[in-house]
Amino acid sequence: MKGLVKILAGIIAAIATVPAAVAGNLYVETIKAPISHVLPELKHALATHHFKVVMDLDVLKRLEAKEGELHIPNLNQGKFTDVRAFVFCNPMFFSQLLNSEWQSAAVCPLGLTVFGRNGTTTIVYPERTAYTHNAPATPTAEHIDAAVISALKSIPGAS
Repeated sequence: MKGLVKILAGIIAAIATVPAAVAGNLYVETIKAPISHVLPELKHALATHHFKVVMDLDVLKRLEAKEGELHIPNLNQGKFTDVRAFVFCNPMFFSQLLNSEWQSAAVCPLGLTVFGRNGTTTIVYPERTAYTHNAPATPTAEHIDAAVISALKSIPGAS
């Protein structure tokens, strides 16, 4: 149980810092459609771009279900209707990272968070080039970011 609390606290901290960090290395895509319509399109877009979704975690639902135990002050003041965390990967990119600079393979698996509120969906992807810092793995990280961003832009209603 303590492990779950630590994990959930980490997720909350990550979600809470998203608005402040948007100016950094986060790619943000906002789609004027409810999250229930965007999620299947997101999964399809990732698959089309050769990514495999390995986890789709309903973060907000899990936090709300454990609210009695966790006692999180001011949970969901932003009044989101849904917050989902996606973990996905591409084995070829992982192999390229492993071969170029093995420590950089730690940037895989990839992740993004999907926020739903007021019939609008916002997808936030932390760019991998933020982690490679002009290292030998940077060209691969650039390809990863380009592929993920291309997938996100292919979602109907995306910019």
